[in-house]
Amino acid sequence: AFFYELFYELILNPKLEYLYYDMESLFTLQYTCLLVFAMLMLQLLVSRLYQNSTTPQYEKSRLLLAATMLILVVHYALQIKFKLRANDDNVGTVFNTLFYPIANYFLACSIIQLQSSRKTTRRYAIVGALACLSIVGVFAIGWYTSGNMALDGMRGIIFAMFALSMVYFMTSPTIILRRTQHRINNDTGGDISTYDRYTKASYLLLSMLSSTLIFAVTWRPALYVVGPLMLFTVFLFVSSFVALGFNMAPVEDVLTEDETYGNASDYYNELADDDPTTISTGQIEKISIILGQWVANGGFRDSSANIGKLSQQTGISRIRLSQYFDQYLNSTFRVWLSGIRFAEAQRLVKAHPEYNNDTISIYCGFSSRSQLYKIFNDNTGMSPREWREMQS
Repeated sequence: AFFYELFYELILNPKLEYLYYDMESLFTLQYTCLLVFAMLMLQLLVSRLYQNSTTPQYEKSRLLLAATMLILVVHYALQIKFKLRANDDNVGTVFNTLFYPIANYFLACSIIQLQSSRKTTRRYAIVGALACLSIVGVFAIGWYTSGNMALDGMRGIIFAMFALSMVYFMTSPTIILRRTQHRINNDTGGDISTYDRYTKASYLLLSMLSSTLIFAVTWRPALYVVGPLMLFTVFLFVSSFVALGFNMAPVEDVLTEDETYGNASDYYNELADDDPTTISTGQIEKISIILGQWVANGGFRDSSANIGKLSQQTGISRIRLSQYFDQYLNSTFRVWLSGIRFAEAQRLVKAHPEYNNDTISIYCGFSSRSQLYKIFNDNTGMSPREWREMQS
């Protein structure tokens, strides 16, 4: 209701057309954006002092995200200092088309850095950097030829490049996120609910920024509606990112594109086959024996277990493990490991009523007590205590 009323007053109500060029309202919006992005940058930097279990990928993403906030702070500081949008809408539009793609580029890189392989991250970073440099180059040429920041005839060219780059910075990370999220869901054994929330926030942020800013930069009244929405969405994303840092599930071995490992390669050589797309009966038997030994040795008790670590520990390539779970068990690593942990949790709950849920969670490899509750509820519809009482 608030945003509808704001939209009505600023755009639909003809009696309030004077607000279109209200300098005080524009200054308030720009100053608010500057303060919010500055506080978000400070939140990202300060949260590092309280997070002790993050990964190198996460820390790189944190720096990229903080750089995004810094770029936006500089953008709004310059807008306020020189009154670019206030004095000339054309100059303000050009200035936005110069800064927003760069900020969106750093933002997309921070997302891809965290949930993609090095090869994919490097490829995207190069293409995105070339797109940003192209926009800066056109801006420099237009400013030099026209003698002013409005760029005159070249303003349409830089806006077209801005629109295309924003669409690219939205679609490419979204495709990568969907692909990696599938791998994380299937090949990670820990609790990934924070990844799910972070990914959903990423989808929302990328879609929101890229779709609305393309329209908003050309029409000042739209900024009064898009601006608050953008601030709310960025705040949601940064909060999800910080929360993810406190609940990191190790996924580096899942996201890497290296499929084989040099240590313990004897088993892999035995399991090699001329046809890499299928798994033979002999391979199934050998993999079953190896995985049985891994379970007997308590490998499932490692809360950070994933298919990459399992491949390293057993010497079986990740491709063969994926084929084993998919073609033979008609399942995934995550479901298979969850079943083993659930069976062990049932045994402990029944055999040792003196154990509390925290002890059982740690012993079975669950990353938290809530994950133990969830798996019992999913499989039995009851809590561990209720299931124990029913058994007795």
